[in-house]
This record gives sequence, structure tokens and C-alpha cells, in this order.
Amino acid sequence: MNSVIEDKPGETKRRSITSYVLKIASRCNLNCKYCYVYNLTDKTYLNQPAVMSDEVVNSTIQKARNHCLSNGLTFVEFIFHGGEPLLVGQAFLRNFTEQARKILLPEVQPHFSIQTNGTLLTTEWLRLLNELDIRYGISLDGTPEVNDANRVDHQGKGSYHRVKEALDLIRSDPQFESRMNGILSVINIHSDPIEIYRHFRGLGLRAIDLRLPDATHDIPPPGVDINGTNTPYADWLIPIFDEWFAEADPEFNVRLFQYIIGLIFGSQKSTVDVGAISSNFAVIETDGGIEPSGALKACYEGITKIGLNVLSNEIEEIFDIPVVALFASAESELPDACKKCPIVSVCGGGKPPHRYSSANGFNNPSVYCRDLMKLIVHIQEKVVAELPEELKSKLALASLKELIAD
Repeated sequence: MNSVIEDKPGETKRRSITSYVLKIASRCNLNCKYCYVYNLTDKTYLNQPAVMSDEVVNSTIQKARNHCLSNGLTFVEFIFHGGEPLLVGQAFLRNFTEQARKILLPEVQPHFSIQTNGTLLTTEWLRLLNELDIRYGISLDGTPEVNDANRVDHQGKGSYHRVKEALDLIRSDPQFESRMNGILSVINIHSDPIEIYRHFRGLGLRAIDLRLPDATHDIPPPGVDINGTNTPYADWLIPIFDEWFAEADPEFNVRLFQYIIGLIFGSQKSTVDVGAISSNFAVIETDGGIEPSGALKACYEGITKIGLNVLSNEIEEIFDIPVVALFASAESELPDACKKCPIVSVCGGGKPPHRYSSANGFNNPSVYCRDLMKLIVHIQEKVVAELPEELKSKLALASLKELIAD
């Protein structure tokens, strides 16, 4: 959710919301052990309708239209999410996309995508997603053993082979494959990073999105000693970066690395784990609740329940809620310890939930601070070493390692 930022002294400028993460299903057929929705601190999903109603659907689209027109936007993205979004059934997605095009066009062009665990994908589903022009991403954590350590169903059975069947279906048809955004994978530091990377390469994917597990200072991520000096996530990611960078394959993207490289060279694009650039999305729950990022649910019960709903409020009202500023005004909401750090323009202080503690709120460095620093410094050194000397001199890039040492 982009936000209120300083434009001139005494004035503010609001960035517009261009994406809506739609929690169209509040239940899931999997029970992933690290899931912030079901298995961390927040249990508010239990009070949510299982599926978004037609009334909420229509109001969501109308309120998105109002926001677009009042902010001069000509496009909007709807990201179907959950829970597991395919649990809503095919008729729901057909109705939503038809209603969105009816209400928004021609002034606003809607775009659609879906993030699914892949276990319910069939040829029939893929044909429908193709027909409705919906792109899709699939969640998978690596090899069968690694994926099934966490991504299990409610009977404790692993999900890998069902997801692999879906990936094989996608690769069987160029039309299906063309709509595939890539794999979202939560890092497991107890796995072999190169084995995981090569496994994904062997699946014929075009992109992977490696994510840090959601965690806080109160519930640290696996392997991290909050008061220590270890860097298990950087140590896991660096071998993958080195192999990916050496391959120099433009047809295969590791988004975390690409964003870090871009940010090092002044890009204004950020992702969920790095970059202090304000985000531009809002979450709509099954009951119509307008909320900030669902990842905040890792912090404490009810944190995302800010009292707004598409049935009675306009999207603009989200900017008046203090917790929204953690994402909406990311540049100005950094912890005190981050403001003078030489890599803050790249790491952005890390993901806001990763800064949280019950003692200090969000005024803490990320639980991944040491990992992000080590990874970013390594990437900068590797990339800069490949630049021609003339370009290095022109860019006058300072060594992050030296800046940190100072």
C-alpha cells in the first residue's frame, strides 16, 4: 500500500494503490508449518467467512474503481490469494473476472494473477485460467524431502508429488507455460542450497522467488541466534547466488538477487524482503476487511484488523491507519538502528514483521539484519568486480564492506 510521503515541506503526496491481494478463501487444504495465517500468532481467520461473498466481490471491484479514477490510474491488478484460492471453485473466478471487466473497462484495465499451492491444479483448471487471462504462481520449497518437511496437508502428508504433477501439466502446453509466473519458495537452511537450486533448474522453471521465513524477535526464524553473530540465511543464499551469477542465464530469474542488484544500482523497485520503497498494495479479506500486509499476522493477534471494510469504506481511508505506515511509508518508518546504515537503501530495514518485538514494537533491526548485510555486501562485490574499470570509475561505487568496516 503506497502512501503518504513528503513532497514539499508542509505538504504530502499519496502514492496510489495499484494491486489488491484478495483473500478469496480463508481456509487451506494444506497446513504448512511456517504459515503466518494458521500457525503463528494470529487466529482471526477462524472468524472469517470461508469464501468471499458476491456482495464483497462487487464492492471490492467498485471501491478499486473509485480509487483508480480518483488517482488517475488506468490499470489495476487483482491477486487471488488465500488460504488456497482454488478452493473457491471455477464459477467464482469466472464471475469475478467478468464483473471486474464489466465495472472497470474501458477506463481501467484489470489484470489478474493467482498464487496457489498447486495441489488442486488440473488440465480443466489450467484451461480456465488461460481463458480468463489469469497468470499464476505456485508454492514449492524444493526437493520432495525438503518440501514435505513443512508443506503438508491436514493429515501430515507431503504435497510435493501433487505439485510436481501440476508443473508437468503446465509444461505440457506452451499456453499454460506462458502464464506461469514462477515458484515461490520459503528457505529451509537445513537443506543443501545447491541441491535445491539445481532441482528447481531441473524442473524447467523460468523464475523462483526465494523467501525468508516469517519471524519476529519474539519467535525467531530457525537457526538464527538473535544475540549472536551467525548468518545462516546468507550462508545458504550465497552459494546459490554464485552459481546463478556465473551461469548468466537471462531465461532464469532468481528475483531476490535481481532486486538486490537493481537496488545497489539505484533501482526504485523493491520486494517483500528487501528495499525501503513504499509498497502499493492492499489486502481484502473474505469478509471485505481492508487490511495491510498479511505477513503482519506473525506479530500478534488482530494486528491487521484496522476497522475498514469495502462494504462501508473507501480504499483511501487505509492511509489514516498508523500500522499501515509500516508498509505504506516504508522510507520514513525505519528503525532507529537502520537510519544510518550504509546498506539501508538496499535492504530497506528488512520486512516490517521481521523487526517486531513485544518489547520495542517495530523499532528493532530485522531478525535477518546480519544475513541481509552479508548477502548484500557479497552481491555488490561480485557484481562490481565484473564491471569495466571505466564504468566503475564513472559510477564511483563505494565498497559496502569498507563502509561497514568504518
